[in-house]
Amino acid sequence: MRLSTLPLLRHLATAALLSTVIATGAMAQDKTKLTVVLGYVPNVESYGPIYAKAKGFFDEAGLDVTLVPGGNGVDSLQMIDSGLAQISIGGSDAVIAAVDKGVALKVFAAEFQFSPVAMTCREDSGVTEPSMLKGKRLGIKQAAQLYAETFLSKNGLTMADITPTTIGGSDVSTIIAGKVDCMITTFAFNEPRLIANAGVPVKVLRLGDYGLNSQPDAYAVTQAFYDTPGNKEILAKYLTAEAKAWDELFKDPAAGAKFIVEGGFNDGLDIDQQTFQAEQQVTYMVSALTKEKGIMWLDPKTWAENAANALAAGSTTKLVDPASFLTTEILEASTLPKY
Repeated sequence: MRLSTLPLLRHLATAALLSTVIATGAMAQDKTKLTVVLGYVPNVESYGPIYAKAKGFFDEAGLDVTLVPGGNGVDSLQMIDSGLAQISIGGSDAVIAAVDKGVALKVFAAEFQFSPVAMTCREDSGVTEPSMLKGKRLGIKQAAQLYAETFLSKNGLTMADITPTTIGGSDVSTIIAGKVDCMITTFAFNEPRLIANAGVPVKVLRLGDYGLNSQPDAYAVTQAFYDTPGNKEILAKYLTAEAKAWDELFKDPAAGAKFIVEGGFNDGLDIDQQTFQAEQQVTYMVSALTKEKGIMWLDPKTWAENAANALAAGSTTKLVDPASFLTTEILEASTLPKY
């Protein structure tokens, strides 16, 4: 099954601009071309591919890599399904939903070991665990209704146990003003810091600690691409080069944030926020698994949990078996730092 076609060429034009900004000047005629769709607009979240491109790590691996910025309106899975790109970096929920619809994919790595999706509460609400939400006012982002319902259900609550308020996707003013006690969903590196900087101390509850873990920024290709002779070797070269870049972020997150902010990859980035994110982000990228095997490793248990939650939330029509699309073959063939 193929995903529906949308007008995506404008994103490729943006990708050309990004590639120009971080061009190394190396000749690419004899290199293998790859187009990679980032998980979001260029910031420290995408440090690995951006740094690897800028510092020539991909060139050294014989790869000519074009990076396409992600964000609103960019469907990375659609782009690889239609042949506009080869590698999608995106949400695990989207991968599971696409597989449920019959799209043949292969996930070969993931940036995060632990999901940075969270619920953020005002400290003065007294909420330090989900059970304490009963009787509280919960701000729910318009796009997070299913997340909220599933989160409550997983923790023995229903919508009737709380007072819900619909809030905008970037709204932190409601919780700052004290109109809600908690808000869901938040990105652990973003909204909590904005709220705290406004003078409101917060408690961050990672949803992954309460039955909703996942591995966001999953690296996926189509099954057809994966099965094409020679492409597994290409993916191993790509992953080794990118892992080399991530190693630099682990060594010095503050320097990594400075590189992203001063590199001109995305206007308007704040150095303090990007530094905070970099320092926090690396803690979400590690686990006992990465210490043993290497960063970006796939955890089948986390994906099984993710698939079960997708079914419970009604995002899929059946329980999707992660074994049908996960592979550690590329990870095993790559050189990865262990943290």
